[in-house]
Amino acid sequence: MVYAEKWSQPSILELARSGNFQALNYWIDSLLRPEGIYARVEQAQAGCVQILVEFQREFASDTTLLGSTLREGLVKFICHQIWRLNSPAVEGVRIHARLAGEPEILWKQSVRIVTPANRRQRRYRSLLVVDWVKFKTYRSLLLVGSALASFVLGCWVSYHEARAMRSVSPVSPYQQAAVMSGPPPKRPDAVQAALELVPVIQQKQVANPYDPTVTLMFGGNVNLLDAIGASAGNDYHWAFANMDEYRQADVAMVNLENPLTRSTLGSGKKQLNFKANPESVKVLTAGGVDIVNLANNHAMDYEEPGLVETINTLNNAGIQHLGAGRNIKEARRPDIIEVKGHRIAYLGYYDTDLHAADQGKAGTNPRRNNRVAEDIRALRGQVDWIIVNYHWGVELADYPGDWQIDLARFTIDQGADLVVGHHPHVLQGAEIYKGRPIVYSLGNFIFGGNARSDYDTAVLKVSLKDRNMKVEFLPVEVTKFQPQVVKGAAADRILKHVEQISSIFDRPMRSSVVLDAQINPGTAPKTPNSPLPGAAKSGTYGPGPGSPVPAGESNIPGTGQPKPTPILPALPAVPKQPDNSSLFQNGAGPAIESSPPPSQDLPPRIYRTPPQNPSPEAEPFSKEPFIKEPFISPPSPSQGVVPGPQSYVPPTRHLSFKVAVKEQPTSKSVPGTSSDRSKPRIALPPIAASIG
Repeated sequence: MVYAEKWSQPSILELARSGNFQALNYWIDSLLRPEGIYARVEQAQAGCVQILVEFQREFASDTTLLGSTLREGLVKFICHQIWRLNSPAVEGVRIHARLAGEPEILWKQSVRIVTPANRRQRRYRSLLVVDWVKFKTYRSLLLVGSALASFVLGCWVSYHEARAMRSVSPVSPYQQAAVMSGPPPKRPDAVQAALELVPVIQQKQVANPYDPTVTLMFGGNVNLLDAIGASAGNDYHWAFANMDEYRQADVAMVNLENPLTRSTLGSGKKQLNFKANPESVKVLTAGGVDIVNLANNHAMDYEEPGLVETINTLNNAGIQHLGAGRNIKEARRPDIIEVKGHRIAYLGYYDTDLHAADQGKAGTNPRRNNRVAEDIRALRGQVDWIIVNYHWGVELADYPGDWQIDLARFTIDQGADLVVGHHPHVLQGAEIYKGRPIVYSLGNFIFGGNARSDYDTAVLKVSLKDRNMKVEFLPVEVTKFQPQVVKGAAADRILKHVEQISSIFDRPMRSSVVLDAQINPGTAPKTPNSPLPGAAKSGTYGPGPGSPVPAGESNIPGTGQPKPTPILPALPAVPKQPDNSSLFQNGAGPAIESSPPPSQDLPPRIYRTPPQNPSPEAEPFSKEPFIKEPFISPPSPSQGVVPGPQSYVPPTRHLSFKVAVKEQPTSKSVPGTSSDRSKPRIALPPIAASIG
């Protein structure tokens, strides 16, 4: 048998590249259908392809996910696929989005796409225009016969020729893939949290306003008791005198372990009652502290009057606070800080119900897993970074308990970008889980409530630039309660200790490490008995069977498997111009490809693994820590039969698009779930080596 390529039936990719819009419809729809999104491609008008995308009605309650989170990723994904198609017939897309069965358009966006193929076509058209101009010019010269007219018209023709050639000059591969769209809409001045609308705090007083890198600093326990006053006297600058790193950070945070109050209530009801004079807040302001965590076991040492006075003192000093309040709404309220264009959400939880705030009752914000999930998912689509503080663990233990490891990983699964822990008074290890850092304890920082005044510790420095995060430990020696970042042998000793206590983890965090951020925020997996991500405003969480706790107050997650939410493949990051930022010095940043590889396969479809829910812990602050190896590799994806990359359109299949979804009497079926797994998925054809 003799094979002749020209006699074979063209593939879907070849048909789509040639301008067959049925094939293009089949290709785009097969990419989006497993994610619960349908697509219909209509005939191009003047080179602009019209695409209608419809979301399943299960997304109807999550307007944030549909309106902002999915919009950017979906538009970029479609434009990237069409650019890789490299069709001369396609010069742009016009995308309309709506819910299935609804006539109302949620949003629409038009994007021009520049590919090598359509650029060559535009160049050819430009040359035709130039030839026509030349013809008219020559005819005018023959008719007019004037030397002056010839000179003027010759200069005019040369100018237009130069412009035409300039418009087709070579550009970089990233410029080829650039999509030209309007400026992003202005972000709102408030963020809808789980319980209320929270205003965004603009942090404009920064040390280096022209450096695009955002620097965050995290310290451990701070206690401003009389022991510090004995060393510093009335010099409020003394404690942080050698910590320029804190004053230079854009946002610096500590865990404040004492009320700032003159109250005497409750002093005899507890073995250790800490408090400091409200004037001591000047120590924090002089040290550059911008935000403190109050979700700890000493915030209520002097009951409600002491907490209220502390909050008022911090407010008057311009220091933000979280984790405690006059009622549960205030205690649970996150701090949203925007600095240099990065919007950062801070959350704080105390891992016990002791002194827990409630309706009309002052106290701390208790850690309850359903609340943690609800708080993170409500914020995920509205902020760039989410940082969660936990006051937890066993005092003086070098390692976290297994329930802490489960809880920290559960928090990352919900969509947090960083977990910071404190309370044990000593350093504990750190790990990287799913590309996110977890620091289990930062130990004591400036702790006047302890007779020990000399000790080793560390602070955590986080640098944010574009969509990358750099995390590192800064080794600190504390002498007479005065901390200082050290170098040399002392620094090596402290960092080696951190490395040693982190070695129990599968991926211990090395100092320093650069991590890539997710392109699509708001895609955290759902917890049991919960609506889609971001729908916390209208839903509650039910307790487990037989639990007396009201809905939304369960401390132990359920056992149901969460459903993955749609996540679109990431696009290659466009390199930016170099600046004076200190984030990626000495090549510490992730490598960026100089150009999109021509023969690279299409970006894989990403599915987020279900969260590992924390196991029910006995009680917080147990007497003995328990460590185990909690590292379970995620199950490999099921291997199904996938059509070959050059599969053809079935001749009997009718390419159609149903605008409305029929109402089912019992259940709804979402493509990509278990009910739809029997249908084979369409593998994407590889792009030819000549593209790009």
